Amino acid sequence: MSRAQGGAAAAGFGLTFLLTGIALLLQEMGLLAVRWSLVLPLIVLGVGLVVVVSGLVGAHRSAR
Repeated sequence: MSRAQGGAAAAGFGLTFLLTGIALLLQEMGLLAVRWSLVLPLIVLGVGLVVVVSGLVGAHRSAR
């Protein structure tokens, strides 16, 4: 994995954890009602999207 791909994956994981943490905080403050049965699938989709985009960007860069 190249440095650019690793950076995109790290940013994706970081963003996922950040959004999950914000959702937890807002739920504890009573400002947001989250159905947690949706959270794990959304995290998996987000991580998968980051991996696919990283792979596409890496494939495009390696073709040059």
